[in-house]
Amino acid sequence: MEKERVIFHIDMNNFYASVECLLNPSLKNYAVAVAGNPYKRTGIILAKNYLAKVFGVKTGEAIWEAKQKCPTLITVAPKYEKYEEYSKLAHAIYYRFTDLIEPFGIDECWLDVTDSLKLFNCSVKELAKRIQNAVFSELGLSVSVGISWGKTLAKLGSDMKKPMGLTEINRENHIDILKKMKIEDMIMIGRHTAQKLYLMNVNTLYDLYMLSPEFLKQKFGIIGVYLHNAVSGIDDDKLIVPSDEDTKSVGNGATAVHDMTTLDEIKDFIRDLSVKISRRLRAHNFMARTLHLGIKFADFTYLGAQTSTSYSFSNEHDIYKLALELFLGLAGEKFAPIRALRICTSNLTTGLTKQVNIFADIKNENLCSAIDRLKEKYGDNIISLAKDCEGF
Repeated sequence: MEKERVIFHIDMNNFYASVECLLNPSLKNYAVAVAGNPYKRTGIILAKNYLAKVFGVKTGEAIWEAKQKCPTLITVAPKYEKYEEYSKLAHAIYYRFTDLIEPFGIDECWLDVTDSLKLFNCSVKELAKRIQNAVFSELGLSVSVGISWGKTLAKLGSDMKKPMGLTEINRENHIDILKKMKIEDMIMIGRHTAQKLYLMNVNTLYDLYMLSPEFLKQKFGIIGVYLHNAVSGIDDDKLIVPSDEDTKSVGNGATAVHDMTTLDEIKDFIRDLSVKISRRLRAHNFMARTLHLGIKFADFTYLGAQTSTSYSFSNEHDIYKLALELFLGLAGEKFAPIRALRICTSNLTTGLTKQVNIFADIKNENLCSAIDRLKEKYGDNIISLAKDCEGF
């Protein structure tokens, strides 16, 4: 009989804000939030520390709303390169314990430690504690760990206790925990799905567990069966471990604060992602020839497509143009509410071997690089290209 898997889900607590407090220790005893530009649509709270959370500051709300709740709130511009650096350092620690790691965003991972327990000759919780202590002692960051036999339940566990939490969901306590958890506590259940379930008098994850997969399929389609399997622990999906080819890409994705319903919202969202990806490409001296766009709708259905070019690109104008073309081809100008977008560039070459678009303005490449240097020195909000610059 095959032994049952042991899956960890590791969540780096208040990651962005915690890194900011490491970079500037004087912030440690203050309410701190990482926020976008208050003069743009991105002027929202991206992350906050626990002191800000005490005042009711929420991720996704406008900066002015957060400061009404917490007048002493200190907001800092995001430093994505630093967050990636600390994320990689944390991953290096995880790799000491297992090579079966599936990243889930910049600050979360699943680890399959089934075969690691014998190697380290310790219990499940002891192994999780070793990882927590290593990250805290070496990086100064706290992580919460959820333990279970499936990915979804492990993720549910890591969300239950923060910071530095450690929660095991096993066969013995599985049902008791489901009875205590609200519907929206589980990954994959968004606002719209939760509202539909509440109208069906499904209030806890145990209520969801008690429904039949056939009934849920009638109400939600195949996603209903997936939700039932996840909450039941019928989750034997292997971890998606990135291959060498997967690492040869640069991308960015985000979930919108509110479901997007207009093309103007989509354009703003794509523009923001394009700027971030462009900056990361140039930081590593990369050029790309392939771009992939993924669209997640409010009902959690997904569409994706990619395009390749005969030329290499790294500036935000090309990324924006290609991504918008893919979006219009997939969803059109009239579309169902959209929850999230992801753009990923691949087929990378270094700037030394690049073949740029012969129709591109080389001055624009130099301008983008100059803007990068200004932002590195003075902050992300110091300057940006105008929206109407070459259709951007």
